[in-house]
Amino acid sequence: MKLARMFAVPLVVGILASAVVAQTFPITDFEAFPAPSSNGSVMFRQPSFSGSTGSYIDGAVNTAQVVTDIAYSGTKSLRVNWRFLPDKPSAWLRLTTYNTPNLPNPAIDFAHALRFKIYVASGTPDFYITLGVRETNTTAPIGGNGGASGGIEWIGATSLDPGYVRPVGKLITAKNQWVEVVFNIPVETVNPFAGATANGVLDVPRGALECLAFTPVEAGAIGPYLIYLDDFEQVAVWSVSGNVELRDFGGDVTQVPVTVELRQDGNVVRTATVSLDADGNYTLPAVLPGTYDLAFKASHWLRVVVPGVVVANGDVTDVNVSLTNGDIDGDNEITLFDFGALVAAFGSMPGDSNWNADADLDGDEEVTLFDFGVLVRNFGAIGDE
Repeated sequence: MKLARMFAVPLVVGILASAVVAQTFPITDFEAFPAPSSNGSVMFRQPSFSGSTGSYIDGAVNTAQVVTDIAYSGTKSLRVNWRFLPDKPSAWLRLTTYNTPNLPNPAIDFAHALRFKIYVASGTPDFYITLGVRETNTTAPIGGNGGASGGIEWIGATSLDPGYVRPVGKLITAKNQWVEVVFNIPVETVNPFAGATANGVLDVPRGALECLAFTPVEAGAIGPYLIYLDDFEQVAVWSVSGNVELRDFGGDVTQVPVTVELRQDGNVVRTATVSLDADGNYTLPAVLPGTYDLAFKASHWLRVVVPGVVVANGDVTDVNVSLTNGDIDGDNEITLFDFGALVAAFGSMPGDSNWNADADLDGDEEVTLFDFGVLVRNFGAIGDE
């Protein structure tokens, strides 16, 4: 039975607002290929192909084919079906694009995000998914043959499984529904995988989508695993910049990190720490297109939320905030608890046993009556939630 486009639930990382038109660079939606295609002939090889993980795969369940039984858009998608051999606690799958007969080694730009849709059939064990890129320094257009020489780096792996080389990336648990996976390459973690030049750093601007890695959440989860992939594309990302005023502060603002939360529909979709220059200016890089509420918080200042910041097809400037000083205990309110913390640190300087840097509200490296003056002036203030 043909199952047409279903509701897509975005992952928390890389959630996109549908109302914002993004600059996109298509790679494939699989519509141009016959269905069913030959096993391992379009974009991705069959699961057993990789020399890294082929020994983990049960040859009886081992396909990667374009099919028409389900699709996110159009009528076709790529169905990938595998099962791990028993008694393989370190099993994982490296689904590689290495010199595939059709759409091999798709070129990608490391300055953009990569996104695609995935559908996981019920009964499939939960897994982590990680992007593997090959640093080929290609000049091919996005989606063209980006080459097969160069080191391979993991993108989006929060860690490497202890004792093994398999990566732990984005958690996929949803079943029987399309979800969107986004790897915001410029700001994702990078870990080395294979090759002499793999060093945990993207040293070139462009390369190839070398593989997707699937790591079981539960070691030894044999499967079978049945997934569908659709609508691979890259999307341009943009910077957000502006000025942060740290009120009542005479110290070095370049030494004060500011945390910025990007929120959509009440959910925090990204948290970043930005540095200020001497004038308080900041730049938040690589923001996905969408509409955000931006929440700014520094150590002993109250939070300020700027609602409805639209990121579309260009950099966003002049997102400015002024933060109220005096939140010594960091609870986003200026209360008697902050007064108590200041009293406890009164008269101290760096190196003293009762020194508390957050009680030095004016930044002169001493807790004095001037800090009391700041707290009294702002007493009772509450930051934005």
